[in-house]
Amino acid sequence: SFWFLSFGASMSSLCGYGIAFWLPSLMQRSFGLDLIGTSQFYGAILLFGGTVGVLAGGWLGDYFGKKDRAAYAWLPAISFVLGVPLFAGGILSSSVTAAFLFFLIPQALAYVWLGPVLSAVQHLVPANMRATASASFLFINNLIGLGFGTLILGAMSDQFSQFYGDDGLRYAILSALVFYVAAAILMALAGRHLRREWVA
Repeated sequence: SFWFLSFGASMSSLCGYGIAFWLPSLMQRSFGLDLIGTSQFYGAILLFGGTVGVLAGGWLGDYFGKKDRAAYAWLPAISFVLGVPLFAGGILSSSVTAAFLFFLIPQALAYVWLGPVLSAVQHLVPANMRATASASFLFINNLIGLGFGTLILGAMSDQFSQFYGDDGLRYAILSALVFYVAAAILMALAGRHLRREWVA
């Protein structure tokens, strides 16, 4: 379950960091926002969506995790699946208002994994190994997610721009949502093992 959680989180971070880096450019290229409008748009999404997602993920993880340890992985899996079509709606929308409303909920859903997964990682090893488990998890997550997220989306944007011009970035971000689907699958697989591997 450690490996499924680690690589599942990495897939979500790959997409999440990529979107975080390139979304401001998308809002300017495809939605016509200026720099100030882009900062207000993105800042509001992060403030409201991010805050709600992190807190809700922690609370829901503890609530359902008491009944079934697998919930610590299945809750993020469900959140990613629910978030993908909403992200797609925001990316493909034609107005700034619609894009904001579409992005707000999946932005929260994209952060639900943080509390449950970090908690689960702590409970996969004895107490004297928790610092090492956390360090290993964060190394894998950041190496893949932070290391390749912006690079992959940028390369995809360059390819799509040959066919779609300024909208190439729009379709690159849309295609990158497949990483959230991969994250959901890996999290669901982790849930199958958490009950057996959980260390109280």
